[in-house]
Amino acid sequence: MGGLLPVAAFLLCTLSSGCTSGYYARLAYEQMRFLNAATPIADELQRTTDEERRARLGLVLQVRQFSADNGLDPGGSYLEVSDVNQSTVAHVVTAAHPDRLEPYTWRYPFVGEIPYRGYFERERAESFASALRDKGLDTLIVPAGAYSTLGWFDDPLPSSLLETDRVSLATTVIHEVVHQRLFVKGDIAFNETLANAVALRLAPAFFDGLGQSERGEEARKRHRVWLERSDFYDELYSRLDEFFETAEGERLARREVLARRKEIYAEAQQEYRRRGLDTGRRSGFLEGELDNARFMALHRYAKQAGLMEGFLASYPDTASALASLERVLTDQPDAYRALAISAGLPEKM
Repeated sequence: MGGLLPVAAFLLCTLSSGCTSGYYARLAYEQMRFLNAATPIADELQRTTDEERRARLGLVLQVRQFSADNGLDPGGSYLEVSDVNQSTVAHVVTAAHPDRLEPYTWRYPFVGEIPYRGYFERERAESFASALRDKGLDTLIVPAGAYSTLGWFDDPLPSSLLETDRVSLATTVIHEVVHQRLFVKGDIAFNETLANAVALRLAPAFFDGLGQSERGEEARKRHRVWLERSDFYDELYSRLDEFFETAEGERLARREVLARRKEIYAEAQQEYRRRGLDTGRRSGFLEGELDNARFMALHRYAKQAGLMEGFLASYPDTASALASLERVLTDQPDAYRALAISAGLPEKM
């Protein structure tokens, strides 16, 4: 999972005026450490004697160029690599109300309301999540292997991403670069689903262009599974939403609501297995007992992917698709509605 680290700690605490918030101050400090630890990938390619590391660093530069050739704008991002001594760059706390599909949100400068809060240290994330649980919220801490500052800074590649497989590495870089090209304020589900859709569509072509047909086929498989999971998540969302609305109308006791919710999620996990959606890379859907925080964290990366797919397929290339969407968004603030209007598609598929 990627994310926004509250826009690089409110642009490193507005760059010159200093920080009045302890949260932003800590993030700014850690962000500066991360940026200062970065070295040019070109230099690393000269120095390293590790052939696997060299190959993956070279792949990052190739992905950057491929992204630029396909209408994205990596700017100065991913020209450097920052060595981190852990597999997770940041820890993202997300929360939701247990009796309705409503995320708990925080408002940040430039990006609006976001349903998560990022931390560099696991302990701080756990402490914050614990406080939210004490308020009666469902909570989840999600590891983030990368994050985007939306082009405000030249994002280095976290070295931990070099430990992932090459399809994941390429897809993650494209995903984060999409955020730099287009980001809709206050609609994280749309932004993350769009970034996934573009990355998963482009990754097969990238590897095919390198003559790496096996990786190209693996990328296509991941794309298909993502679309299938999205359909499943959308169906489950509708089922849960209908249940919560009915429960509110009938004024069911909280314990009854949570008991029935538990049954719905258990039934959904069985159906997930029955459809074969647990094949390939783990999604987290089958990891323990589900609650609204975990489900909504998964759904926001694959919300109405079929609509997104239809939109992208209706244009000859990514550049023209995003340019058209950007124009429509100036008059239509609802991102999914703008998507449908731009491609002449129904809003739900």
